[in-house]
Amino acid sequence: MQKIASFGSQQCQRKDSVHSAICTITGSPDELVVNVACTAKSEEHVSELMQYVNDALLPQMEKFLGIQFEVRNLQFAVAGHESLAAAPSPLDEVAHPTNWLDHPFSTPTLTPTSGLEIATGESPTDLSMA
Repeated sequence: MQKIASFGSQQCQRKDSVHSAICTITGSPDELVVNVACTAKSEEHVSELMQYVNDALLPQMEKFLGIQFEVRNLQFAVAGHESLAAAPSPLDEVAHPTNWLDHPFSTPTLTPTSGLEIATGESPTDLSMA
């Protein structure tokens, strides 16, 4: 069974439209379960791949085994494209003040000219529930 499963994986991977594939066969000879997971290189190839697995590959595997699969677990997906995020731009200190990190429990005040300011001389605000 392992050789036939390996054959199934190899046959899928030979197709130009396939990014990756894996096939396993489990169960007893009375109740064989085939698991096929194929990832196509693009969405346009998925239906072609599904048809190939259902109409050609699985019947060929069943012929080699001399028994039909009781359960066929088939999974088809499309390979994703990695895209690297752009490097973050430096933080503008005026637009986004970070001085609140120095006194995280101080009460911030909003001023019309400079935005958010943290009063550094104040005692920390009591955040406990009385």
